[in-house]
Amino acid sequence: MFLAQKQAHLWKPIFVSVLLLSLIACSGSSDDEDATGYIKFYNASADSPAIFMTIDEDIDSDADDEIERTLSGVSYASAGTRTELETQSYYLELAWQDEDSSARTDLEIVYESQIDISEDETQWVIMTGSVQSPTVNIYSIPELDEDELSDDQDDDLFTLRVINLHQSIVDVDIYLSLEDETFNEAELLVSAQADLMTEKLKREQDQYKVYITQSGQSEVLFSSEDISFVTGVQYLLALRENQGVGGSEFVVDNITSGQITSYEALESLANLTIYNGLNSNDLLPSYMASVNLSIDGKTTVPSTADLSYSEFSDAFELESSDYRLSVFNNNTDEVMLQNRLISAPQNADRTVFLYWTDEAVDDDGDGDVDENDDGIIDEIRPIVSTLTVENSNLSRFYDKQVTMLNLLNTDTFSRVTFYFVKSDEIIDTAENTRSLLQGTSSNMVLLNNTYQLFVVTEIDNNDIILHESTLVLDQESDDLFLLLEESESSASGYAVRVESQKTTSNDE
Repeated sequence: MFLAQKQAHLWKPIFVSVLLLSLIACSGSSDDEDATGYIKFYNASADSPAIFMTIDEDIDSDADDEIERTLSGVSYASAGTRTELETQSYYLELAWQDEDSSARTDLEIVYESQIDISEDETQWVIMTGSVQSPTVNIYSIPELDEDELSDDQDDDLFTLRVINLHQSIVDVDIYLSLEDETFNEAELLVSAQADLMTEKLKREQDQYKVYITQSGQSEVLFSSEDISFVTGVQYLLALRENQGVGGSEFVVDNITSGQITSYEALESLANLTIYNGLNSNDLLPSYMASVNLSIDGKTTVPSTADLSYSEFSDAFELESSDYRLSVFNNNTDEVMLQNRLISAPQNADRTVFLYWTDEAVDDDGDGDVDENDDGIIDEIRPIVSTLTVENSNLSRFYDKQVTMLNLLNTDTFSRVTFYFVKSDEIIDTAENTRSLLQGTSSNMVLLNNTYQLFVVTEIDNNDIILHESTLVLDQESDDLFLLLEESESSASGYAVRVESQKTTSNDE
């Protein structure tokens, strides 16, 4: 449909059927004792930790035959498994894990009510807002019966619903176009108001693009890449706030009973930050712990010039694409790294960490790096290596993500273990541990607490402590980078540098 035609539709009312349930205490039991329905949880609360959902037949009873299930924790922008239950009324609890145990009695409840499980329907439990005072809505979606499924299969149709969970843009229009079309050809699918789920819509199975505008307007706030609607299942498009850096207000989650796929805006930019982890190097005496950086042969922004050791550049924007990164020695203009692939996906916020490695020199290419057979490598040259990680842009309330990076270059050992030790633990009993090889990274989500951080390695069958410090995580803390590096001031020769994952945008 052309733009003029599309605009002509904007004044026409689009009626939706609101499926929000009223939570009532009456029993939803069926005459059929074998009747069953389903429940599914979707976490759209951006500052929440993983949320556990408990379904209990009788909250005051511990009878062996009672149905009581606490399902696995569901992180932000994720959906739990669809769970089958007998049709009746249940108690519903949503909670987060404030101790190491995920047992129901050790969870901190943020929402509790009753819910009726109805025959051949899925109750969608959706949590939005802040976890400190969340909004929880429940929507009932009927299962497609065999006749409808058969008809849809014969006609190559799929079923689609839309829900707008954006906290500030509360009235939107959603358009669809085929994958090889643009917004000019898109057709108005439906209008969606905040927290109201639309009635079911039928469309032909195909690859589509999704567009979002404010209601009655033609400025596109979000356009997706191709989204596959190629089976006859029921799809739910959940529109939520973009927590990334790409510029669009929206991210779209495409949810079915079995999976969830997130789509960033097609026009989204990416953010890139550089960390100079190149300290002084005996193999390169002319290097003065400062580098010039370029992307595809061009110095990208002034903030990356003369970047000194242990400094982060300002974050700078890039079009979503693949790039070549080069690093130059300021002292000699020598190229230290060339044509290193850096990918910048839509809406991504990444940091590239520069650090030293080295290699034995084999100038004649014969594979022999000890030409005089004295048992010593003839020559070793320094190599600039990179480690690229995703930055976290969430403002977590009760927990924090820590990203550990092993930036060491040593032949003495290759693996280290990070231990996060609470006040009632020792290293041997610590539950939160992670091992890293050199040049690798790993993420861990930790509950707010005070930890003793130890980094330990094994040398000659002995456990050696490389680093020890206190790490305090609280409501004011950012998600953190923990960088294991060489340190002249440390007795072990190694130390962990703690840095925020929040990037600083370049305004130039």
